Amino acid sequence: MRIILALFIALAVTTPAAAEACVEKFRRILVDRNETGPVKVTVTQQVKGAPATRNINYQAGPGHWMTEMIEPANGQGTLVHDDVMFTSTDKGATWKKLRALDSANNADQSRRNMEEAAATVKDAACGTEAIDGVAHDTVEASYEIPAYKTAHRDKYWIEPASGWIARSISMMKMSGFESTVTQVIEKAPGLELPTPNR
Repeated sequence: MRIILALFIALAVTTPAAAEACVEKFRRILVDRNETGPVKVTVTQQVKGAPATRNINYQAGPGHWMTEMIEPANGQGTLVHDDVMFTSTDKGATWKKLRALDSANNADQSRRNMEEAAATVKDAACGTEAIDGVAHDTVEASYEIPAYKTAHRDKYWIEPASGWIARSISMMKMSGFESTVTQVIEKAPGLELPTPNR
């Protein structure tokens, strides 16, 4: 009886602490994401009621990235070079200037939105799952972004040794709209992007 009682007390003490740690882990990832550095991200988006789309997003740094459309194959490509956005309808053979961006301000606003969202996190759960036979830590939770009045459920797969977020699934709902976005994230050292013809 004493052993059972001791076990019950231990569970009562450790379970809330473990749950809190999982919530904090999710909040940290939600705000900070991966370390900085060039990445290649394969993105699949499924909007409810529409065909799925797939693209590859290459990120060399703030204000310097490119999106290559895979499905649909004739989709418009996007290139941001020195904080200026260009578009291409011929797979990058030519680029047309669209508009200037303020990547630093956009990043600051995005971080503020995520910090506000972190305060709404609930139903966090942590575990372990394999990707291609390799064990990854998982963390998932629900949250809201007050600025956009959207509801979300995200799940991340994290390499235990490095802390690298290798994959994510994000589900978003708002009035009259639902989407699921899957991202496979790879480091891309030495990434070079094209220089647009102006």
